[in-house]
Amino acid sequence: MKTVLILDDDDAVRDSLMAFFEDRGWRVLPAASGEEALTIMESETPDGALVDIRLPGMDGNEFIRQASRRCSCLAYVIITGSPEYQLPEDVMVMPRVSDNVFAKPVIKLDRIETALLHQIDQCLG
Repeated sequence: MKTVLILDDDDAVRDSLMAFFEDRGWRVLPAASGEEALTIMESETPDGALVDIRLPGMDGNEFIRQASRRCSCLAYVIITGSPEYQLPEDVMVMPRVSDNVFAKPVIKLDRIETALLHQIDQCLG
């Protein structure tokens, strides 16, 4: 069973993503902040993470930077409500970060799952 960390400060979005992935057979680790997600990673090793960018405190980009230092093969898919969002250069070149950035509201959740599975497969080689 694959495990996904869902990092989003919006309860409704997080709950929707959790329900979708649980229904698809994933083990889900929810987090409302980057700091909370890093704390979860002290005792858990997810296969992938869905990451919102605009978060209170640490933003999603900084979470990816810090998490990638802790777990070299964690796959990331970014979900954002910011239409103008551009991946920072240092995050863009990370091999485990999907170049598909999903805009909220996400209508086709299966596309997020496909992008996440692709990134996980890249990690596994």
